[in-house]
Amino acid sequence: MAEYVKQPIAGPEAFRQTGVAAVQSQAALLLLLGRQLRGDDQVLAARAVADMPRFVEAVPPDDLAQFPVPQLRPSVDRVGVALVKTRLAERYGWTIVRRTPIPQAELSETLGDLAQTLFERSDAITAAQLMEASLRSADELTRVAAAAAYFELSTRPRRLINILLRGTRSADVLVRDVAATALAGVAPEHARLRRMTRAQVARSAGEASRSALLVHGTFARGHEWWQPGGSFHSYLITSVRPDLYSDRDRFDWSGGYSDAARDLGARDLRTWAERHNLLGLDLFGHSHGANVIMQSTKFGLRAGALVLLSCPVHVPKYLPDFTRTTKVVSIRVHLDLVILADRGGQRFRHPQINENVLPIWFDHGASHNPQVWRDHNVPDML
Repeated sequence: MAEYVKQPIAGPEAFRQTGVAAVQSQAALLLLLGRQLRGDDQVLAARAVADMPRFVEAVPPDDLAQFPVPQLRPSVDRVGVALVKTRLAERYGWTIVRRTPIPQAELSETLGDLAQTLFERSDAITAAQLMEASLRSADELTRVAAAAAYFELSTRPRRLINILLRGTRSADVLVRDVAATALAGVAPEHARLRRMTRAQVARSAGEASRSALLVHGTFARGHEWWQPGGSFHSYLITSVRPDLYSDRDRFDWSGGYSDAARDLGARDLRTWAERHNLLGLDLFGHSHGANVIMQSTKFGLRAGALVLLSCPVHVPKYLPDFTRTTKVVSIRVHLDLVILADRGGQRFRHPQINENVLPIWFDHGASHNPQVWRDHNVPDML
């Protein structure tokens, strides 16, 4: 089973330590800094209409109580890379800004010191120094998160795109998802992203009754876990929903990172269900696949229950037509790194959406891990 973080490492200490909890905590802090500098929370609020802002929790206060972050003002100004490197060199020596290798212990101490300074004096220049130095980290997730956070702040964004590109080829699924999501936010037409949405040949897991359906998220069209015979699909059939759709013509969508791709997927889902005479399906959707299934009800699909797994919150664009579904359940983790990179909200605060937050931090894929479902009795949340 994947190693999940049960307790984050807060503050500068995250940069002084090693291991999964330290690295994912570093990534979360960097992504949250970028979020503040871009003003993502203000954008989410501005997009909501009337009383809708109260239905989205961009960054939950209870998460921030355990994982505090320096408070930065949104900024539209870029910070010169030359200035940032000069400041770093003056304080830590030129090794920190050159390509020569830096011993991990030395770099960790430098990053910890920079983070400590940022917590004591919160400003964009200090944040830029932490991001610049984090690009030298031995941990790819830290480098990817730094590149994602630094993009709108830096005067040299091309090198940051290269870091994100390399991240999309990582063997680590979380690194790959954060990198691809961040890349889609700054270069949505990049050829690498189109290659990541290619479909694989559909499989069949044999005959099963048909009153539930599993829908994949962004860039996951070719992944195995959601397909008939795949790990999570098989778990749902054997332990949760023996009626899960399992035939070769199972539904999929492009997995493209755009509102247009999700809207097209939602319309195609309605058409697919109508052609199969499967109105009233219970729908499980992961990540933006959860937004596809919600959107399909707005386009006329009459569904049963909607189960939203690690769903990025973008209110009011993505909310279901509650008159066309029987109930809505959301299952997620604390401070989901992919949702931070997506610039969406972390939780719903809607009275008709039942939120369930697992005692796991940061990992976007935990919500479709069979062992997580077993360990935390997720079926009882449905």
